Amino acid sequence: MKPLEYVTREAFEPFGSVIEFPKGTEEKFFVVDTEEKEPWRVAVFRYSNRSVQRFERHPYSKESFEPLQGLTVLLVSEYASPQDYHAFILDKPVCLKKGIWHQVLSLTEEAQVKITENLEVTSEFYDQEKQIGIMAEELSDMI
Repeated sequence: MKPLEYVTREAFEPFGSVIEFPKGTEEKFFVVDTEEKEPWRVAVFRYSNRSVQRFERHPYSKESFEPLQGLTVLLVSEYASPQDYHAFILDKPVCLKKGIWHQVLSLTEEAQVKITENLEVTSEFYDQEKQIGIMAEELSDMI
């Protein structure tokens, strides 16, 4: 398992955008991202897995992950290098670029995220060489 990272604009930029107001803005409504050609759907995803091997990506759809319950690690990597992933504590909502490999791990008994993505989603899969999991020692440094 790679070191856990916090979600910041700079660290997450290669994979997508952080859903937050830009610093210094006085606006009350800020459109973070949108799709012009395809309608989106909103869903809630519930999971309890502590390890994963299979990553997925959606080549034609952006996808948001918004933490709702529990603690989540979001694993992400760029299209050309799915084996070179980053592990982020999902403590704020993010929106992945199209084609970003991703998967989630739960650090609690159960975790939930709100997902927004295209109504019709094409998925591709990549199996890592071995299971990727989180160890309690790694978590203790982050909490």
